[in-house]
Amino acid sequence: MKKVSVEENDSRFPSFKQGFNQRWYANNCNVVYLCENADGTAAALEEAISRFDKDVKVKCGGHCYENFVFNEVTKAILDVTSLDDAGYDEDRGYYLGAGGNNWEAFKSLFRDFGKVLPAGSCYSVGLGGHICGGGYGLLSRLNGLTVDWLTGVELVVKDKNDQPARTIYVSKESIGDEQDLFWAHCGGGGGNFGVITKYYFKNLPDSPECAFLTTYAFQWKHLSAKTLYKLLEWYEGFSLKKDNWNQFGLFKLNHKANGEIHLVIQTATENSDEALKRNKALIEKQSKELTEICEHQIARRPIFGHGAYFPSEMSTNTILYTYYEATQTLNGSGVNQRGKYKSAYMRKKFSKRDAKVIFKQLQKVPEGLTKTDMTQSLLQVDSYSGKINNVDSNATAIAQRDSIFKLQFQTYWTSEKDDPKYLSWIREFYGAVYKKTGGTPNPKLDPTNNVDGCYYNYPDADLNELVGKQGAMELYFLENLDRLKAVKRRWDPNNYFNSEQSIPLI
Repeated sequence: MKKVSVEENDSRFPSFKQGFNQRWYANNCNVVYLCENADGTAAALEEAISRFDKDVKVKCGGHCYENFVFNEVTKAILDVTSLDDAGYDEDRGYYLGAGGNNWEAFKSLFRDFGKVLPAGSCYSVGLGGHICGGGYGLLSRLNGLTVDWLTGVELVVKDKNDQPARTIYVSKESIGDEQDLFWAHCGGGGGNFGVITKYYFKNLPDSPECAFLTTYAFQWKHLSAKTLYKLLEWYEGFSLKKDNWNQFGLFKLNHKANGEIHLVIQTATENSDEALKRNKALIEKQSKELTEICEHQIARRPIFGHGAYFPSEMSTNTILYTYYEATQTLNGSGVNQRGKYKSAYMRKKFSKRDAKVIFKQLQKVPEGLTKTDMTQSLLQVDSYSGKINNVDSNATAIAQRDSIFKLQFQTYWTSEKDDPKYLSWIREFYGAVYKKTGGTPNPKLDPTNNVDGCYYNYPDADLNELVGKQGAMELYFLENLDRLKAVKRRWDPNNYFNSEQSIPLI
């Protein structure tokens, strides 16, 4: 175990106190423990708790949407980023260190074994929180969620005050309290029960050989609420299909300031003539359907003189990549800046009312900002369903197993003085979309049985103010919350692993 303290005047120390979101900084942090193995992590946790009690936090990737790690209260940080090894264990299977990130995991599994984990596309997101939060990515319709492949977890716990922190291994084969602890890590999120040091997978899916990346751009100047509704209606059909699970869609409904909205579809494929031909035909059929939606809005016109039609408000491009190239191309980490996020699950399509609200809100510019300032504000609608929906809602801690969409409201900016303006915009947007369900995607208030709560890996502290912490946790975990609370009481009875939205004891 190594550590860096504020007294040492170490040039690294300021960087250790900040994550990816520039909004958050641990001003009062006294020491950062650099964990290099499980035993060192246990020693670091024990010492940190003895010195700072409940003001100890754990950091891996640092992609903190909220200030749960980097805040004014934090006195010590356990940095596990050195726990980034990967490989294969004869007894436990493939393993990934919790301090690694998505890109490191992809490289190791792909290079050494030809395997993949259906994880996210953002390179720098840390595995420690991503996997156990129920991470998903561009292969999840085909292969399910990260936790659907998880079979074991190594972690450091501090469940008894009169005993030191200790390393334990829990797995799918564990029984009793330890089986409950394993289950809790299948979607219950990081920073709740202990310090995760390593994940194990008895098996993993094979990597695709290639992938088509198809990009559609729809110009805002030709867009209407009616067209947007028809595009979203088509996207519902895409997400519900049974024969296209090798495809994953990212529909980026950008603010009007961006000039365009974008739909990106990844089509994973074998590199055989038959597979390439079949998937090309699928993509061409989809392109024709989307073209027809747009053509209904304007007069038709021929292009290239061969009788094909292509509307001026839509453009498209399809490129075949090796799967390694495709993964690099769709990196979504972006640059470090200030950001705010909100989420929702949907079981069904968007209504005409939804499309009108979204269309309206994506044209609003907060007072004090210019149109150009809003180019990085959007609603991203990710396709879901597929194999994800084949798992029972209680089999893992992820209760949302019949959704077809996962939504992420996003806005980014650079200056602290503009925080209130961007926060006001995204809060108004979210509240308007879910006005009929109390301002949040609350399934209890939805007679249409469409919305299905929020995603824990996209934390939103505003939920605590809107519905209280209990209500927020219910939105994340639905009927699985009570079991997660019981696991918390057993394995972290003193609430050492805590945040504004950590699993409560009661």
